Amino acid sequence: MKAKIKLAFRVVIDENSSMLWDQYIFEDTYLEYKIQHQVFDDKDDPVKNYWQLLLKNSNAEKIPFLLSTAVVNYVSQLNGEIKSLPDVLGNTFFPIEDFKLDLISSNVEDKSKHKIGLTFYTPELLLMDIIDNKYLLSKTTSGEHFDTFMFSFHPQVAISYYAAI
Repeated sequence: MKAKIKLAFRVVIDENSSMLWDQYIFEDTYLEYKIQHQVFDDKDDPVKNYWQLLLKNSNAEKIPFLLSTAVVNYVSQLNGEIKSLPDVLGNTFFPIEDFKLDLISSNVEDKSKHKIGLTFYTPELLLMDIIDNKYLLSKTTSGEHFDTFMFSFHPQVAISYYAAI
């Protein structure tokens, strides 16, 4: 069953997020959103929320990418791995090489409506098998001998790339 895969882990951050790291991201992306909203809004006929803004100005679809600049330094603090997702032995597992921010909702007058999603992507991994709802993986994607680890299925983790070998 060997295949090359990439895994994706998504977290949603809003005003109820309890981790300090999430709270900083919430605050910084909301401030950046308010700035970007002004750039794309119509001065003569302003709107208050992101979805209304998208309907009036298709260029506002750039806002999630622009909000990513407020998150880059926080992601770099992770040093390439998500420590809250250990493998089955409890070792820190989830390596990340990239992320994408999506803007779920926001409102320039109501901070409680601001909500973003962050999706983190692993580098390419070798999926060797699936055993008892666990991925058997290797960081090495070619060769005859592999150092492996197992990672349990998780509701916020999905296979985002798959290439059969």
